[in-house]
Amino acid sequence: MRFNSVGFALSVGMALIVVLIGFTLLSAAGLAGFAAEDVARANEPEAPKTHQVSATRTSVPSPAASPEEAAAIAAGDALFKGNCAQCHAVNEQVVGPALAGISKRRPLSWLLPWVKNSSKVVASGDDYAVALFNKFNKQQMPSFSLSDKEIAAIVAYIKSEEGRSEPMPPADAIASAQ
Repeated sequence: MRFNSVGFALSVGMALIVVLIGFTLLSAAGLAGFAAEDVARANEPEAPKTHQVSATRTSVPSPAASPEEAAAIAAGDALFKGNCAQCHAVNEQVVGPALAGISKRRPLSWLLPWVKNSSKVVASGDDYAVALFNKFNKQQMPSFSLSDKEIAAIVAYIKSEEGRSEPMPPADAIASAQ
């Protein structure tokens, strides 16, 4: 059997091109890659970690939450896990930024068009949107066809989870454990 080095080199080259295209597509979708902030953080000395003892977690949203608020939080939990959790966490950066405090950084009137079509908001020249896009290595957040009410429910869920070290278990899991 004769070894054809030119054919082998072309096969390896094509395989590398396919891998690079795949990585580029995953990176563009926000599923792979590193943000410039991650690289900078890796080069900084780590600050000493402090541990805080938190109060015992409750199995349901805050007692002050009305039934409507509790329903919105539960709906937001499911929507967040189905649409956002691949790239975001509430209290820590994943592929995209941590979402804790988002309602303090941006009003709901800004968040609605951002979630529905972030590239349109970036293209409009919005300073915050452009800065966010650049900060996360120009990784575009996908557009979502969510209603205003669904986005508001996600924001309500995020507010309910701010400061927690781990997400609250689903209410049905807690009810079955009691």
